[in-house]
Amino acid sequence: MAGHLDRGKALSGGFAGGFFAIWVPSPIDALAKQAQMNQPAYDLPLPPAIETSRAVGVALAQAGLLHRLEAAGWLSICTSVNALNTAITDGKLAAIMHMEGAEAIDRDFVNLDMFRRAGLRSLGPVWSRPNRFGYGVPFRFPSSGDIGPGLTEDGKRLVRYCDQHG
Repeated sequence: MAGHLDRGKALSGGFAGGFFAIWVPSPIDALAKQAQMNQPAYDLPLPPAIETSRAVGVALAQAGLLHRLEAAGWLSICTSVNALNTAITDGKLAAIMHMEGAEAIDRDFVNLDMFRRAGLRSLGPVWSRPNRFGYGVPFRFPSSGDIGPGLTEDGKRLVRYCDQHG
């Protein structure tokens, strides 16, 4: 599709890098949801939570793809400001590994430690569905994202753990 971003378009357009998201899709009818979101107003219910046991495989596969792109010389996974600056100076796409929704993270954060060693440097605890860390924000327009109870106690522990471990 003409609107999709590929390496050639990114580099020719001056795109230096960004957050490359690991994201576990919900098992939904995407075309029906997209049609609803093309309306002037919409309110889509939150999809059900996804179990960590399902999410971790998807997240590992996506992290693995990012590492394959790095091994092929297409980008550089950046885990520090210095690595980011070096990638940009060298003309490589600078990829900051991000996880959008922490469904793949277990309660004891063992998976988080593994993803961090793989290069994860940014984590959004929830997305548009609930998980053990928070309640999510539905696709709703017009609306504010400031709805629901926010982070759970496990979510607050996750934020503290990330703060302590970088």
